[in-house]
Amino acid sequence: MNLVGTILHNATQYPDKLALTDGQKSCTYAELVQSMKKVANGLYSNGFKHENIAILSENRIEFVEVFLGAIYAGCVPIPLDPKWSTNELTTIIQQCKPEIVFVEEALVANLNLQDREMQIVSFSTVETGSYADWKVGLKPEAKMDNTNELLFIGFTSGTTGIPKGYMRTHLSWIRSFAATNEAFQFDEMEHILAPGPFVQSLSLFAVMQSLYSGATFHIIRKFNAKEVLRICSQHSNAILFVVPTMIEPILEEITPGQVHIQALISSGAKWSEESINKARKMFGVAKLYEFYGSSEASYISYLDVNAKEKPNSLGKPFSGVQVSIRDERFQEVPFGTIGQLCIRSDMMFLGYHHLPEETKSVFRDGWLLLGDYMLMDEDGYLYLAGRVKNMLVSGGLNIYPEEVESALRQHPAIREVMVIGKPDAYWGERVTALVKWGGQQRLSIEEVKAYCRDYLASYKVPKQLITVDDFIYTSSGKLARQAMKDYMEKVMV
Repeated sequence: MNLVGTILHNATQYPDKLALTDGQKSCTYAELVQSMKKVANGLYSNGFKHENIAILSENRIEFVEVFLGAIYAGCVPIPLDPKWSTNELTTIIQQCKPEIVFVEEALVANLNLQDREMQIVSFSTVETGSYADWKVGLKPEAKMDNTNELLFIGFTSGTTGIPKGYMRTHLSWIRSFAATNEAFQFDEMEHILAPGPFVQSLSLFAVMQSLYSGATFHIIRKFNAKEVLRICSQHSNAILFVVPTMIEPILEEITPGQVHIQALISSGAKWSEESINKARKMFGVAKLYEFYGSSEASYISYLDVNAKEKPNSLGKPFSGVQVSIRDERFQEVPFGTIGQLCIRSDMMFLGYHHLPEETKSVFRDGWLLLGDYMLMDEDGYLYLAGRVKNMLVSGGLNIYPEEVESALRQHPAIREVMVIGKPDAYWGERVTALVKWGGQQRLSIEEVKAYCRDYLASYKVPKQLITVDDFIYTSSGKLARQAMKDYMEKVMV
């Protein structure tokens, strides 16, 4: 089973339909397949078979051509994050050992290849050594290699540490495409936007699903709310995949009735109730969903936010996803009891690249353990308690920051919040809330305590409140918890 096979079929069925467009350049399905085959031919001519092929680039058509061309040739594409430091890039390259790197011209200087011999092809305007020059003379006559079950190697966003390579198969994404269609019940898939970086799984998955479904994917090089709205205003049936940090600037720019989209799908973090209510007003009858998942698990659960059912939950599991909540002895716990989330599905990843111990630690008896602590109610809805890596201990009691954050985000004065544990001689760790306010209203710590008592046990209520102007986020739009903790330690010395 090969994901590219369906894209080849689409090119046969409607060769002149736009596959990709960035507003300036476009390519049809026929042209995309021609470029994909040329890339594959170029890899074949270098003797590459199942080798790793790295891509270090912003969002662009050439990124997709190389990604698909590598898959077609039976090689393994590895997207590298342009936001990584030279040291991070060096570490990942040494681990993955790609035979060739396709790189944005402006990012070539970030590569420190040392003594490693590796071909570099630049997406530059200069012909010599450029991607265009590399493709000259290559013919679109390569045959597809179906022998590699591995689709690509991506990297986690590194919210708490060094990114880990996760290996995804063709089957896992093809099953995920089907889960999307079944859960979100799209009327049609004609125009798709995912304005985040391709290096992150949400946007990369969206562009592949778009091509797999025969739709037109609209590339946005770097997220811009006005550009998103401009494109959506031209296509009333557009489907938009975003993270909550993108939704806020979009809602600040939009006016009621300005655009008519088919659906908005949010993921990466919990979507606040205040933001959801504004989205309902601004997007009218559009379908609004949020889903919970991970790079390792793909889809886990989803929530139709227009249904207004259990808005604080993560929704119900996708079809085909088995869920079990288990204690430290790996025994299932009753409904309403917090335990570690374990899942099984055909959408799960293969394992971590060159990290056998890390892989072994997250699988048990066929179940994937994500390090998320949850409870499930009797209706099958999931509720996040927190991640074990983020857990803090105050007064000898375990506290999950995410649970406290979820309660605080419901207050209309709070735009964003992160809860950390500050060293304390008496408590061990003092529950501390870092808050970015949404408007002019500012709450005192006593007002925060009073508000939280309706939602949280007394020992989970913040004991300190710190106002921050902005948070640090990963490239996928998630709170960069470790970076934020390190920053707060420096500024509060």
